[in-house]
Amino acid sequence: MRSYHTASSLLALLGGFQYALGEELSDAPPAKDFLRRAGASPTLIGNYVYFDGGEISQLLDGKTLKESKRSSNAVNSTISIDMSKSWTASEVTLRTIERPWPSKSNQALWTDQETGTFWVWGGKWIGGKNMVPNEIWKFTTDGNGGGRWAKEIPANPGLFNDLEQYEHGAWANTATTGFSIGGMASGWTKKYRGGNQVIPGMVAFNMKTKVFQNGTTAFSPFDTLAAASAQFVPTFGANGLVMVFGGLALPVASEPKWETGIPYDLRNLTFFDPETKDAYWQIASGTIPPSPRSQFCVAGFENSDGGYEILLSGGYNHRDKYYYGDSYILSLPGFVWTRVPDSPAGNRAYHHCVSVGKRQVLSIGGTKGPGWDDADLAPQGLTLFDMTDLKWKDSYDADAAAYERAPDIKTWYTNGSFDAVEWSSDSVQRLFVTKSTTDSQDPAQDPGSSTTSTPSPSASVKPESSTPVAAIAGGVVGGVAGIALIGAVAWLLLRRRRNRNATPGPFPGSEDAYSDGHYAPEVVKANPTVTPGASPLGFKTGVVELTSQPSHAELDVGATPTNPLLHYSAPVEMDATPIRY
Repeated sequence: MRSYHTASSLLALLGGFQYALGEELSDAPPAKDFLRRAGASPTLIGNYVYFDGGEISQLLDGKTLKESKRSSNAVNSTISIDMSKSWTASEVTLRTIERPWPSKSNQALWTDQETGTFWVWGGKWIGGKNMVPNEIWKFTTDGNGGGRWAKEIPANPGLFNDLEQYEHGAWANTATTGFSIGGMASGWTKKYRGGNQVIPGMVAFNMKTKVFQNGTTAFSPFDTLAAASAQFVPTFGANGLVMVFGGLALPVASEPKWETGIPYDLRNLTFFDPETKDAYWQIASGTIPPSPRSQFCVAGFENSDGGYEILLSGGYNHRDKYYYGDSYILSLPGFVWTRVPDSPAGNRAYHHCVSVGKRQVLSIGGTKGPGWDDADLAPQGLTLFDMTDLKWKDSYDADAAAYERAPDIKTWYTNGSFDAVEWSSDSVQRLFVTKSTTDSQDPAQDPGSSTTSTPSPSASVKPESSTPVAAIAGGVVGGVAGIALIGAVAWLLLRRRRNRNATPGPFPGSEDAYSDGHYAPEVVKANPTVTPGASPLGFKTGVVELTSQPSHAELDVGATPTNPLLHYSAPVEMDATPIRY
């Protein structure tokens, strides 16, 4: 274990509170001494879960650290857990691996499964100490639960050095590209920064070419977004889809206040193609998780029927100052939410989840208040959810059967509910559904199909049957992608004609946009300067390498915007007091 062995190092770490010689802080203390862990970023590579960064609180000689200025300490190790064999949370060994630079919390983490490497970037400097300029670090695993760190050199360092450092971005990655969507910059993320500011747009990092892209709002489905979560779903679309959940829209030109942020609810879901950046929306049904909700965790599994299920658990309601303890599963392609049992480990936020084994989700850490002294009911901060049994457990089963949809979720598809989905557009329907004019498909053989179908509002032809796209052979998917492109263009032209005489709804980002269940803009924006009823901003249609001196909406906000729909005023001097959890 990585520890601090001297009284002097403890004195520096704890801001003046000194313990007796011989005591030590650990990044992986014994289960009996563990209290809380939060802000770590995890991934699964091979047979090992790795998680990096964050903070931890623990007992020293049976006492908490509450007498010190900080009741938690930075985790200065990368930790790995062996997933090749079964274990219980109270007894599993957490292996510590030395990291050569100061720890951060709430980092974006991007994984290249092909090479067995992952990168961490962004986050906040714990305690505001040891802050250095913008860096990205790469960890190369050794296949045995260990590995080594090295500083990565981006292929376009000019752009990278200009990127704002921030935390609370929604991060996810495809096989080649990592994304960090939105976030918050503060005095915790950059040395001498004078105030807090929400970061609009999206950053992308190509893990193969090492090229960064700076995401202005035309590159992202969102204007501003903070404390959301993202999940890459490889099952649907030509390139997979990045699903974005929850979080808050906050103002760029004034002090961002968490409690007054406009929530992105969990009924109107936004997702985008990671290659084309085309964004879509779809209304979900079922038991919708309450909002506002931030700092929760998501993780998912593909099932044998060709669908995909995503677990969402916990989170924080900044408006009402409430920590959630509930959990839900979103089933795709049906876009139906199902409430599942609450975690017996209690309410929490600032935790992260990762899919492990054949059908379990591992939840790591979490706090439920500003203090760190209350012991987590989850041993070592670890708890697992079985996606098939729909049960929380304190043990990992390496020999579990392959994932299958839970019976209640499977029944939703076999009883015809899937055909009642009202799709937001033909293009979205084609991402998730293949239509045929025959009724030869046996619903009993394919739980996602049926012999009748309800058309989407914009459809002009009623299909005889519908089948989830992912259940169709891979050769067909390529053809469907081409049809989807044609259909998307046709739908957009039809929509524009209709909108000329349509009564405009509430502008995206307003409170009405979230309370009116019938209004769902295909790209949910939160920009009060956008004219109601205006067409959404266009998106890049291909991945291009940007110049080293691009227009940074999140950096040079005082410049005259090139797009009249984008109005970013100069940042206002704000209270530099950082937000602590």
